[in-house]
Amino acid sequence: MTDFDLSEAMRDDMRAAWHRYIDVLVPFRPELFRYCQKLTGNLWDAQDLVQDTLVKGFGTLGSVYHAIDNPRAWLLRIATNQWIDIVRRRGVEANALAAEVASRGNNPGDVSSPSTSAEMHDAAETLMQRLSPQEQAAVVLKDAFDMSLDETAQVIGTTVGAVKAALHRGRARLKDPENESKRPVPSPKLVDAFVTRYNDQDLPGLMSLMLDSASVDMLSHVSETGRNAFERDRGWFWHNFNVEPHWPKEFLPEKIEWRCVEFQGESIALVLNTFQGMEFLGSVMRLEELDGKVSKIRVYACCPEVVQAIGEVMEIQTLPPLYRIPDAFEPND
Repeated sequence: MTDFDLSEAMRDDMRAAWHRYIDVLVPFRPELFRYCQKLTGNLWDAQDLVQDTLVKGFGTLGSVYHAIDNPRAWLLRIATNQWIDIVRRRGVEANALAAEVASRGNNPGDVSSPSTSAEMHDAAETLMQRLSPQEQAAVVLKDAFDMSLDETAQVIGTTVGAVKAALHRGRARLKDPENESKRPVPSPKLVDAFVTRYNDQDLPGLMSLMLDSASVDMLSHVSETGRNAFERDRGWFWHNFNVEPHWPKEFLPEKIEWRCVEFQGESIALVLNTFQGMEFLGSVMRLEELDGKVSKIRVYACCPEVVQAIGEVMEIQTLPPLYRIPDAFEPND
């Protein structure tokens, strides 16, 4: 097998390009998030769609040789296409689920209860009856974002006539937001232990909660996988236990505390920063659990729309919008 090398120089070039890309898009990010939230009807799914759109756009940009005259429409079209793909995959899953239910119903040896099979069939049927993604995108762009028919057609990649038809159908059929995310939630006990060990400054204890194969995804900014990455100098864990060396003094909080709270039926971790005796919500973390340990941490510090939405629910003030932490995770020279 032929091996290849992804050099540090290539990684550094890509990271620098990604940071420039993120910085250029800052003025557009709130609108992109609102659009994605209208499509998904879910705070977490919206941020996932934003992230998928940013990554897809970044990956595509290197293969585009023509001028992008309307970058706003270009990115909204990427978001729309990403959402269409997601809904299509859900449709495939729903078909597979319905087929599985049907096959079990025809199997005399099946031990599942009729009520369980009926619930599964109803869930699959609900997925199949949702508004088509093209109709949903047309309604959101035209009604929520007040785009013209021409702009809407450009984003969706269709004709004005097709947009009019989609609007007519969509307005008649669109009643409820998309179903809530089916992501499994972690146990409150694990999230509480994670938060407590940080507040106790117990780094070994915190690391012991992590699977060796776990990952940390600080959306749009840092991605780390495996214990070697966790334990490295200036890694995500180091960053949380060594604030002073890389933050300007005027931005240093008097106190940082993690807090376990319930949000939409899920235990999440809040990062609270105290300035002049007042608490501000600086970040939000969601954990995924496997075999009683943390298998993934999703960090929303650079997703200010998510932080602000949760801050409003929790009645906690939020810090100014931040889409990137400059150079905080760079290795020492």
